[in-house]
Amino acid sequence: MQVRYEKLGRENARPVMEIFNDYIEHGTAAFADAPLPEASFSMLLEKTAGYPAYAVVDASAGNVIGFCWLSAYAPVASFRKTAKITSFIARDHVGKGIGKLCLDRLEADARQMGIENIIAEISSENRGSLKFHASNGFAFCGELRNIGYKLNRSFGVVYMQKTL
Repeated sequence: MQVRYEKLGRENARPVMEIFNDYIEHGTAAFADAPLPEASFSMLLEKTAGYPAYAVVDASAGNVIGFCWLSAYAPVASFRKTAKITSFIARDHVGKGIGKLCLDRLEADARQMGIENIIAEISSENRGSLKFHASNGFAFCGELRNIGYKLNRSFGVVYMQKTL
């Protein structure tokens, strides 16, 4: 599948929030416990200011099928060479290599920015994401067990790191 990356902007608010809310409502991959209004998209844009952030578009159909970005690991200069990674792919496009394309794109951008470490925060229930990150060079750094509660169950947050 051919994809193109569009700089994340307000025109992507609806499809991005639809994808994100699907993950919010149907599991713990997205940590929020209730769907977010489209107006919350502004907060996402603020979070990614100064970092690469993309809507992932199916090149042939022209529709948004995912989104990905880097953001500050922490808002202090001491961590300027470390970024957090976020990506969500529409469920009907998972398993088609799009996540790997997103990771490759963000890693290239990170290198150009002088970022040396990428951190992934992953729900302990999200076995697919844990496997994906491990198979793409991320190392397990630790788990905060049972710190989240959603959908009538507790879940942990796993931290993984990739050094570029």
